Amino acid sequence: MTSKLYHFTYRTSAKGTDQKIRKALNLLDGVIQSMVTGAAEIEVRWQAYADPFEKIADLLRGGNYADGVLLLELFLSDDPENVTALYNLGMAYSDQDELQRAEELLSRLVKQDAGNVNGRVALGVALLRTRKTEEGIRELRTAVEQDPDNAWARRNLGAGLLQANNPAEAVTHFARAVELQPEDQAAWFGYAQALGLNGETLAADKAYIQAIDLDEFSEIAELARQARSKIAEQAFHGAAPRMDAVMYCLGALEKFAGMPAEQVRKIGVEIAFLGTRGLDVNSPEAKYSLKSLEGNYSGLNLVCFEYVAFRQFSPGQDIGFDLHAEYEAALSLFRSR
Repeated sequence: MTSKLYHFTYRTSAKGTDQKIRKALNLLDGVIQSMVTGAAEIEVRWQAYADPFEKIADLLRGGNYADGVLLLELFLSDDPENVTALYNLGMAYSDQDELQRAEELLSRLVKQDAGNVNGRVALGVALLRTRKTEEGIRELRTAVEQDPDNAWARRNLGAGLLQANNPAEAVTHFARAVELQPEDQAAWFGYAQALGLNGETLAADKAYIQAIDLDEFSEIAELARQARSKIAEQAFHGAAPRMDAVMYCLGALEKFAGMPAEQVRKIGVEIAFLGTRGLDVNSPEAKYSLKSLEGNYSGLNLVCFEYVAFRQFSPGQDIGFDLHAEYEAALSLFRSR
């Protein structure tokens, strides 16, 4: 772009704001022509040598909200109808939970530019975050109507419908979102949630696996693993105690009785790590093996070993699978022998 002169008016009485403005503007390609600090506002004339909004977007993506938001407020003071400033500032405030200001800015944006789909989606998200669920869904429905292939609109409409306790419709929008963006881990997680709430447990479990496979070390992956454990536990506990699990726990108690405590801990930790990928507790097939223990084992056998091991070296640890009844029955049998 050619150089451009901006005239900013920043209304504030806070001390030190002029220095913050200087610092923020120095992050951009330009130069301050003048700065006048009054009792209630600061006026700045600034010469730009390059598009400032690309650099500001980089600041926000890097987590520098303080400078990014301040700069966007400055540019909005120069041009209150600037679509780029309204969108990015609204998004920034929404991400920082300044939801009233986010709603104000994004509402201005869509009133001025009704076809701005991303702006409408951002407004819908801000409304959902303030628990204005029906208003948020309405904006997101409009965004999907305007652009049916917008994965972001589909994913967030699905989230809104879950918030409104409508998993059946949410499933259709999440399904389209993951079709459009198969690498979107959050969309896969939402899809799995919707499937589960809609009673499609097997499909939900598969969707959770897909979410985990995209980035197994993320916070979403951990939530997906917890959800899979709950699915497995619900399927397992048709009636308790389960005698197969009782016998597996008894076998673990007998095996660990003559084993050094460190070896027991090693076995428990290895199974816990293996479990992050998911153990099939509903299949009798002995398809798993360990480095710390000889033999092949079923998923339920390993979970029982893990439960017993943690009860010995870390009794208060929740392994994410409740075998209390089975363990107590096994312990009674072990003591009677």
